[in-house]
Amino acid sequence: MVRYRGVVLPRPGEAPEEVERRWAREIPSGSKEMTLLDAKVPKPPSRWRRYLPFVMAFLLVLGGFLYLEFRNYPEERAVARFLTALQQGNHREAYQLWQPSPSYSYADFLSGWGEKGDYGKIWRFEILGSESKGSNTVIVTVRINNVEPPLRLLVDRKTQGLAYSIF
Repeated sequence: MVRYRGVVLPRPGEAPEEVERRWAREIPSGSKEMTLLDAKVPKPPSRWRRYLPFVMAFLLVLGGFLYLEFRNYPEERAVARFLTALQQGNHREAYQLWQPSPSYSYADFLSGWGEKGDYGKIWRFEILGSESKGSNTVIVTVRINNVEPPLRLLVDRKTQGLAYSIF
């Protein structure tokens, strides 16, 4: 018997009717071999596979949105800590959070941020947003005591030091 991958092949010079008779003789009826017509119907794709591209696209968009929304969060938190310290009257702590240059004394700081400074006693502040300027700087926009226009503070990404924005 000549077989190739479970299929009975015709012998040289053998008529097709003889191959069919030999096929019927050589393969028992309870055999596990089957023809193409005996193949099982394929299962439909699972719901998971059907919706996987949509789920992946949704997660990608959600990840991009969350990245854009929270990428400047540490810098916004540094401004909130600074303004909370001023709000609570901890001017020394606020001065340290400001991380001033040696030429900017504590007296200079108090003239700008103290009780008699530009904003007086800080009783309310609201962080309106932030934007990146280069890879090392973030500008945080904040409204203090409902004074218009809002103040823009510069925050260094590495040191979390604050300064007035020139932009």
